[in-house]
Parts: sequence; C-alpha cells; structure tokens
Amino acid sequence: MADDPQTPAPSGFRYSASRGDGSVVTLAVDIDAERVRAATDRVFQRRVRQAKIPGFRPGKAPRAIYERTYGTEHLWHEAAEDVVDETYREIVQREGFEPLDRPEVEIGELAPERPVHYAATFPVRPEVAVGDYGAHGARVEPTPVTDEDVERTIAGMRDHHAELRPVERPAAGGDVLTIDLDASIDGRDLVLGRGAHIELGRQYGIAGLAEGLLDARVGDERALDLAFPEDHPDEGLRARSGRFVAKVTHVAEKILPDLDDGFAKTVGVADLKALRRAVRSELAHASFHEARDAAAERLMAHLLETARVEVPDVLVNDELDHLAAELRDRIAQQGITYEKFLLEARKTEEELRLEWRPAAERRAKALLVLDAIAKREGITISGAELAEEVAGTPIAQDPQALRDPAVLASLARSLRNRKLVDKLIGLEGPTAEREAIKKAGGPDDEPEAQLVVPESMPEHSPDEREAIRSLLKG
Repeated sequence: MADDPQTPAPSGFRYSASRGDGSVVTLAVDIDAERVRAATDRVFQRRVRQAKIPGFRPGKAPRAIYERTYGTEHLWHEAAEDVVDETYREIVQREGFEPLDRPEVEIGELAPERPVHYAATFPVRPEVAVGDYGAHGARVEPTPVTDEDVERTIAGMRDHHAELRPVERPAAGGDVLTIDLDASIDGRDLVLGRGAHIELGRQYGIAGLAEGLLDARVGDERALDLAFPEDHPDEGLRARSGRFVAKVTHVAEKILPDLDDGFAKTVGVADLKALRRAVRSELAHASFHEARDAAAERLMAHLLETARVEVPDVLVNDELDHLAAELRDRIAQQGITYEKFLLEARKTEEELRLEWRPAAERRAKALLVLDAIAKREGITISGAELAEEVAGTPIAQDPQALRDPAVLASLARSLRNRKLVDKLIGLEGPTAEREAIKKAGGPDDEPEAQLVVPESMPEHSPDEREAIRSLLKG
C-alpha cells in the first residue's frame, strides 16, 4: 500500500493510502496539471460535437472559438471529474483493493492550469483470519428410521384422510369440534377464532382448551378460565389469564380409513408394501437433511468462533436491508400492510433493525469467512452448475432476473457456499449423500421419494385455517 504522497504513480499523479477502523481506506491524491490538461482536450472533443457555433459544422469549430463562445472553466471542471474517476480506478487496481461501496470523494479547489487534489474514502473487503477451520468436528449423522417411525407416520396419513361424520351426542375424546372462540383479558375483548377446528385429545397453545370442551354438544357455550402460554407472540398476552368463551357449532367423530392396499392407492402408491417403503424413504431423506443442517450449524458456529475479521458497517447494513425485505415479503403474503404490522407490533423499523443487528452482523461475518475459505479451498461454480441451479428456481421464469448480473452472482455465491459447507462436513459429491441416506434407512435403488406426507388434520377453508392458526399460536 502506497504511503508516501511524494512517490509518483504511473500517468501523472501521486497518492497515499491508509486503512482505518472498519476496513475503511482513505486516499489522498495529487494529479498533475498536465494530466488534467490532456483530459480537457478529451472533454472539448466531446462537447464540440454538440456545440452550435455559426459558421462551423458540429465538431469542426476550433477550440479557441469554442471557448470564446462557451467559456473555459466547465472544460476544466469536467476534466477534473474524469481524472478523479480514472485515477481512483487505477489506484484500486494497483493496490488490490476490493471496494464494498462507492467512494465518498472530496475534491479540492479547481482552477484552470492547476493540479487537482482530492480525498476518497471507501470501505474495502477486510482481511479474514480463518483459523483452523478443519477442526470443527461436524459430521452428518442421520438418525436411522425405525419401524415405529414408519407406522407413526402412516397413522398420521390415515388421520389426515379421516372422514368427519357429524354426531348429535356429547363430544368425546378424538372428536373434532368446530368452535367460535373469544376471550376477555383484563377488560380487553379478543376474537381468537371463527370456525376453528379443535380435536379433543390434542394439545394446543392455550392449555386446557380441548379438555374444557369434553361432553359439549352443538350449541353449547363453555366459559373457561385459561391462560395464554409464556411464549405467546403477543408480549402483552404472555402468561396472562382470563375468561375464554367457546361456542360449539359442530361436533364430528373421526372415521379412519382402513389400512389396506386401497388406502395406499389413495396416497399415490400401488399397495401397502409400497406405501411403507415410500414412507421409509421419505423419512430417511428427512433425517438426512436434518442431520446435514445440524452439521452445517455446528460447522458455522466453529468457523465464526475461530475466525477473526472486522465486519464493515456497509455489509451489516446490507444484511439488515435483506432482513427487512424478507419480513415485508412474509407480511405481504399474509395480506396486511407493513405499516399495519409495525402498528400491531408496537415497533418502528429502526427498533426492529436494532434488534436484528446481532443477526445481521453474524450473517455478514459468515459470508466473509465462507468467501475466504472458498478461495483457499478452490471452490468455484461452473456455468453448468449455475444453469442447473437456476432451472430449479422461480428465476427461471423471470427473464429480467436472468439478465441481472447481481441476481446471478448472488445465486452463484449461495450455491458455492453450499458446496463448500458440504465438502467441509464430509459430503463432497453425490455418492457421499446417497451413503448417508442409506445409513438413515433409505433404499439402495430408489431416488429421493416424492411421496408427500400431509399433516394429520383434514383440509379446511382459508377462514378455518386462519382460525386454527389463531388457536395454535404459541
């Protein structure tokens, strides 16, 4: 790094460069008047082509006549801007800096036939000391699938396909009730659900709710003294007790389908044997992915603990922007505005960003550390690998995104990081992945199972699902 302002750099300028806190580099640059003068010639050639001077065709007027018509000062000012940009790029390339943001530039007083001085400040990619990243000890160790796991999953599938048959008797264990649920907490009236389904015998976020509805009939209204859980999303309701009123609108018994080949066909396989095989394969893949995620988390914890790097604020702010964008997307999918969400959360975006900052710092550090290790390990992504990844994402249907270098670079970086992490936890290549799945109980001769194992509750309308979500909070 140059540190003597009197040491000439190529092409008529001198500079010094210093690195400060936060991986911020400051340049002090002096550009010779001769280089600025040469730049004014180029500026003149650009401007004269647009000039309208009587007696001359565009671009043919002599400089002296052009300056007599339009003046001289603007040529020097524009030339100064040009040489500042040129010399900044030359210094960055010469010193090997990797700027993370545009520079903040302060140009000194400008005057014709005079040198140009400027200062530029910008964050750069920091140096990363990765430590002994190979000593993480993380390995993919999936839990083998048992026969009990398979049967439990099939039982859940039968439960999902159960028929709900209305009954006129009092509700018993295993019945499914449809209720409207309200609550009064310290004078605050709450509507918790309309048309919500409650299965007696299941545990819900509001402890005691299902038990309080045993023996209820259609039309009954039960008043129950219950409490919200301590981890309820609404901080104002956590562990708060009150009066809950449930009005029963339907009572139905659950009729499970027979466990036979006919049931197997309803879920997309040939027979009961094939069903058990498909479920075992699905569970083995799920066990593998869970173990892979656990190993990756252990690896990342080790990498972040042993690495030393000063994370620039610009990268932390980028991650905060990503977190905010992700939140906005999730909220939009729920059909509410961002402003309404903030109002209900009783927070400002600044408060949220302050809460997110530790996570943003961790994410930014993780990206820097993975970049450094990938460089050491020579992990790269080929065009064919990127094309295959793109084909499996929504980007493949978005021509604008496919033409955006930033989008493709981000996807390539994500793919490379996954490739690096897999290598470090012993999953280099598809063979290692297949062997891990086999250890979890997966079949030797089948690709990843495509069977979808549904949740146990029957399908409901959007309103009913929203009511269920309200009841299951916490």
